[in-house]
Amino acid sequence: MAETLKTSWVNDNQLNELAKIKRDRTIIKGAVTAVSTRETKVLEDGKYVKKQMEVATFLLEGTNITAYCPSNEFSDHDFRSLNGFTGSIQEVIVDQIDIEDNIVLVSVRKADDIRKAEFMKQLVTLEAEDSLKSTIFDGVVRGYNPNTRKVFVRINGADCFMNARHWSWENGNIQHEINRGETIQVKVLRFDKENNLIQVSRRDTQDDPFKKLIELYNQNSTVAGKVTNLDPIHGIFVKLDAGLEVKGIRPRHLPEPVVGDIVSCTIRSIDKDKRHAKVTITGYPRGKKKIKDVASFLFE
Repeated sequence: MAETLKTSWVNDNQLNELAKIKRDRTIIKGAVTAVSTRETKVLEDGKYVKKQMEVATFLLEGTNITAYCPSNEFSDHDFRSLNGFTGSIQEVIVDQIDIEDNIVLVSVRKADDIRKAEFMKQLVTLEAEDSLKSTIFDGVVRGYNPNTRKVFVRINGADCFMNARHWSWENGNIQHEINRGETIQVKVLRFDKENNLIQVSRRDTQDDPFKKLIELYNQNSTVAGKVTNLDPIHGIFVKLDAGLEVKGIRPRHLPEPVVGDIVSCTIRSIDKDKRHAKVTITGYPRGKKKIKDVASFLFE
């Protein structure tokens, strides 16, 4: 059974504060404290009617005011449920103050529309100044599609997309690295205002570890790494401190490594075009890990 909404404000000071926020169209932050099916008012054909629908309950920042956002005002996207947003921080505007029922309705969607319009103007200006691709923005990860291998990021209310290869300089399986709600830094690669497309890159905000590896190679430097895989066909793989996973070669005088061993290496070869490298293991600076004998407990 749907629940009714409890009152949003308790005194005239709070009501006056809400009225000013609404009048100024101020964007404020709120924490989603609960999501449930409730009876709320929605705008239909120019007038508000009561309906039962999923509603997100907000606690507005810096106040003790409870506000409500019906699912149709949460996003342009039709989510199956808003439950996944419980605990998240959202930006909202005060959309309606209902004096009769003593509740305030807020809208994430309209706040996004305001921020998106400002963001699009900013992109146009930066593009005209030829500084768009050098500007870093904070974006929030909204999701990942494993079929298209696209990451979805929202920046200032605007939905953007990122190809998987632009997530990082490593081109592995990124699905386990994608955390919905995480704030990341990105650069805009492509801005198509007419088709409302914004392509971004997280990788372009990071230093290329391969360039660092080339510098170390030219300096005949040693590098630290960790053994990540021992493949019977392809051999040893080492993840370097610089962040790259490369092929490892073990000299005969050294014992076989095990996964997890910390190793020191010299850079043996680099293929700049294919972004491949090989290293020679020179030692185990923290000692060798021991392979656990599963039957050893019999003799303890």
